[in-house]
Amino acid sequence: MYTELLKLCSFDSDEIEKQRPRIDKAFKVLGIEKEDIKRGEQRLRQYLDIELLGVRKFLGIWMRELVNLVLAREEHEKIVYSDFPMELRPLMSMMLSTDEKEVYFATPGQIINMTMGQIFDKLTPFLVAGEENGLPPGAAHCALYQTRLGAMVKGVIPFPDLSVIASYHCDQPAEAEQLLHEVYGVPVAYLDSCPDPNWGDWPKFNDYRVRYCGSQARKLFQTFEEVIGSKMKEEAIRTANKANAIFRLKFQQLVELIGHADPQPISQTSLVHAFFLNSMPTRDIEGKQEALEILCGEVEERVNQGKGVVEKGAPGVFVTATISVDPGITRMIEQAGLAIRIQIPFWLSPWVMARHPYREWGDMIGVGPCLDVPHSCEAHVAINLANCKAFNVDGAIDFYPYSCREWVPTVMITKRTIERELGIPVLVLEGDCYDTRNYSAGQLRTRVETFAELLRAAKAAKAA
Repeated sequence: MYTELLKLCSFDSDEIEKQRPRIDKAFKVLGIEKEDIKRGEQRLRQYLDIELLGVRKFLGIWMRELVNLVLAREEHEKIVYSDFPMELRPLMSMMLSTDEKEVYFATPGQIINMTMGQIFDKLTPFLVAGEENGLPPGAAHCALYQTRLGAMVKGVIPFPDLSVIASYHCDQPAEAEQLLHEVYGVPVAYLDSCPDPNWGDWPKFNDYRVRYCGSQARKLFQTFEEVIGSKMKEEAIRTANKANAIFRLKFQQLVELIGHADPQPISQTSLVHAFFLNSMPTRDIEGKQEALEILCGEVEERVNQGKGVVEKGAPGVFVTATISVDPGITRMIEQAGLAIRIQIPFWLSPWVMARHPYREWGDMIGVGPCLDVPHSCEAHVAINLANCKAFNVDGAIDFYPYSCREWVPTVMITKRTIERELGIPVLVLEGDCYDTRNYSAGQLRTRVETFAELLRAAKAAKAA
């Protein structure tokens, strides 16, 4: 029933037969039936560049992790969860300090989004269950955490033995995990920081904030050791840092290649599957790197051949939306005739990539961006502006995620700043990165098509 779907996700026949008992069991628990399989195949062909082996290999990693996640409790002694925005390096450091057969690590919300959302379009039951069990609708709760809670409550995925979460990016992860602890008894280790810099601090460094975050990272590792019973290993931290750097820098090169190419050689929907592996601690480190290397080569070949998913000379835009649950939104923007040069947060500006006084110290404990100041409103606006400048875009689409407390305050300031400093138009679109029940590509299409016409006219007038 699912053989063709899995082949689209880079599974070969031998692997499918070998893993069939596990896949059958996981799909039954997930409620994936024949019509879901057909819908999944259709969505992959419609939205993603599945003719590229690199894309199929990334899909394969997510599908394997979905099966591993559902069967984690019966196949492992202990389970550790995390989710975005927790940075990958401390997660990988903890994961590599444990025995693979004994401890399972995952970011369940992202795994479900990238599979049950992107591929099968079957997220609603999880969202509803999350809303009914402590994260009610209309209260601006993050849908990512509604999804993961819903999946646990429904018994689709197991509750963990430990949840590791970052609270420096916004309040939602910590709030949702406090619910997980108080109601369901799950131990939680928090990585705190001080996300309250004054306007004008960025891009300066605050010694107190950095050292506080470092002390919190040590407490996090201590809690992990006590609950899971595995000691942190220096070699694991070094391996995690190295693997993260290799993948992130190669991904940076791919993003820049796509962003500066004309025509745009690949849909940005296909990059989402690579990007979110930056926060997902898979043990398939070599497979993840291989997929990226293959994809880079395939995209470079497309660029050399002049192949594209939009017309050559199409207006280029910066888009702040990275919608992991529905590829139709991004594809709609491209089908309107706009080349998406860059999406936040795919590209790291030179300031973020540069070495600074705390980088080596941060590497020692496996913590990176939370030592900096990229989570302030001022930094958000500056980074968005840097994206527009670096890729010389003709306009920007500024996504207004109405349930994201950390992002929403920056939207209108970003719009005014880009329009004032660069003199290019900005379209604001309302939605939710993790929940598309209340909006769709069809509802947004007219506004995007009108914006595309405006940009084409402005570009033609400028060239005349």
